[in-house]
Amino acid sequence: MNIKHYKKELMLAVGILIIAGILFFANQIIFSKPAKNAVISVDGEVVKTLNLNKDADMTITGYSGGTNRIIVKNGEIQVSEASCPDKVCVHQGWVKHTGENIVCLPNHMIVQIVGD
Repeated sequence: MNIKHYKKELMLAVGILIIAGILFFANQIIFSKPAKNAVISVDGEVVKTLNLNKDADMTITGYSGGTNRIIVKNGEIQVSEASCPDKVCVHQGWVKHTGENIVCLPNHMIVQIVGD
């Protein structure tokens, strides 16, 4: 192979790295906003909006009567118990950053952290 071929590959790799860096920093800026609320939806419909600065403990009824126990404490939120078989939503733990989500597919429930 000739040098021109390597030059093109090197320029492509550098271009990809620059774009990746720009996207990374844009992502950091967008999601560094302080989280204010958690929006809980079941089957795509908002059922509750919670202020993350107020502690709360509640049960959300999801699809086919499935339930998720949601706890808000110290500006964070988690699903502590769920009636679903796999408990992926419970294992996601505490979330607090704008843009983070907790999803329970069997109960069709989503907790989305939002800023202003």
